[in-house]
Formats: sequence, C-alpha cells, structure tokens
Amino acid sequence: MALLKKLKRALCAWWTGCRIRREARQAFRYDMREFMAGAGALHLDRRAAARAEIVMAYHVLEKGLTMPRRRLGFGQGAVLHLMSLVESFERRFGDDGQVRHAVGVLRAYREMHSGRQWNMPRLDAFLSSRAGIPAAVEPHVKRADFFAAKDAPFPVFAASRHVVRHFAGAVPRREIEAAVEIATTAPSACNRQHARVHAVDDPALRDRLFAMQRGTRGFGADADKVLVVTADLSSVRWAWERHDAYVNGGIFVMNLCYALHSRGIAHCILHWSVPPDVDRRAHALLGIPSCEAIVQVIACGMPPEEFDVAASPRLSAGDILTWHGGGRDDGCRGGTAS
Repeated sequence: MALLKKLKRALCAWWTGCRIRREARQAFRYDMREFMAGAGALHLDRRAAARAEIVMAYHVLEKGLTMPRRRLGFGQGAVLHLMSLVESFERRFGDDGQVRHAVGVLRAYREMHSGRQWNMPRLDAFLSSRAGIPAAVEPHVKRADFFAAKDAPFPVFAASRHVVRHFAGAVPRREIEAAVEIATTAPSACNRQHARVHAVDDPALRDRLFAMQRGTRGFGADADKVLVVTADLSSVRWAWERHDAYVNGGIFVMNLCYALHSRGIAHCILHWSVPPDVDRRAHALLGIPSCEAIVQVIACGMPPEEFDVAASPRLSAGDILTWHGGGRDDGCRGGTAS
C-alpha cells in the first residue's frame, strides 16, 4: 500500500510537470507573438513608438547635463540623432509635449556651450526654427530641500523623489537594512514575497557589475552601495504566472526606492536589459542562485550638499487613464452628493 501511494505521488508529479511544461511553451509562444506584434522597436511607424524613441534619446543628453563631472562637447552624435528623430516625428505626427521637451533639452545643451567657442550650425538652425520652445530646466537642488518632504503627505513625498546620480558619501549598512525592512511591506501575489536583495559594497564587484550593466558611465564609480533586486522563481507555481516574478519584483523596487528616499539616501534605478550570457555572468559574479531572476539594479550613496537632477517630465493621469464602463461618476455630476 505504501509503495502504491509513493508511485501515485510520483505519477502525479510527473503528469503535473508535463502539463506545466506544455502550458509554459504555449504561454511563451504567445508572449513572443505579442512582442513581435506590439514592440515599438519593430513598429517605429507608430506615434507611441516614435515618442518613446525620442524620450530615450533626450534622456541620454538630460543625464549628461546633470552629471557630476560634465564635459563640453559630450554627446554630439546623440544631439544629431535626437534632432533627426524630432524632425521625423513632427513631419509624421505634429506636436507633442515630450517632443517639445526634447527640443528644450537640446536648447539647454546649446546654452551650456554658449560663449565657449563651440560651433554648432546644424543645432543653431534647428533651434532657430523652434524659437518658441525654451530651454529645459534641469533642477539644481540643495540636499536639505531635496529631502524636505520625506515626512510630508504621500502625494507630496512621492513627487519629491527623483533619481540622483551624485554620490558623495558612504551609506551605513544599518540604513540599507532599515530601507529593505520597509520595502518588505510591498504587496505580493498570495503573499509569496518573491523579492530578494543582494547588496554590494565592494568597489571591485561594483565596477564589474556596472561594466555588465553599461549605464553608469560618469557616475557609477561614486556609488557606495549597489542593490541587486531579484525575484525568486521558486515562488511561481503555474506557467500562467510567468510574469509574476517581475511584476512583484517591480512593486518591491518602487517600495524600496521610497524607503531609501525617506531615509535621505540618494539612489539611481538602473535597468537590467542584458543578453542571456551577461545575465549568467552577473549571477556567477555575485553568487546569485539560478532560480532568482535579476529584476533591477539600484546604485546608492549619500548625496552631496548640492546636486542636479533631470527634469524628466511625467505624463499626466489624463494621458494614461482609460475608463471602461458607463457607470455614474463618483462625484454625482448633475446631482447632489449625500
């Protein structure tokens, strides 16, 4: 009888494994089809895709304008590329707030070089034809002012948090531990708490990791700590939950960033959009278990007394919110609220 029960359990486990593998193949084929049909990289004729390409391009220059050690003449290829993107967008789609900001960034770039004997005829002609768009203002802030809202009501606190690329001091381990403790309040599917954090405070490891990430030139060497947020795939139970690790990991990352800001710690969120071989090397470098997927990398440090942040204008709720259904407005338009 005991042997039969053991065989039954083994058969059930085998059958469940076969079913989940079959569903996983179906799910990832679906993901690939959806990616091919919708990804902006493959459909640059769409307005949203063209806008996203412009945002990415202007952000390269915006970061350069706010770096701790700016150098004249940086990013001239990026300037030419951005002008070309803006001109193409305007021809095809007309006006757009993000595109106007791109022009403002280009004007700020030109003003940075004014009086420095930098000859930029192509950029000057581009800007003169768009004279009504002012230079984008990249805020210069004092540390006390930047963190002044950390005890304010949440809408004010949330609006005060920005990515910072200026680091000037070490963050005590206890502060990182306290921030991670706060971040554990993040919700997760069925309370499975997928998120894990690998904290790096060795400069050699930091530099090797950043060399793989390839997005920290000009400021990465100043970071005191690096937090690698992963999601434990062991918590994923079914093929249809294939996105849950990244969704729940992303929620945790945002909570962690709010926690860091609340404790006066400067931080910069870094993507982890890397090829598979780079991902494997990072796992090996930090000894991250293969069952943990790297979700995000966060550079941390104490900020200097004064620093710059990128303006990076946000879309409004009206730009991103779509209502479905014909119910009455909660404000009872045309009637009397009780």
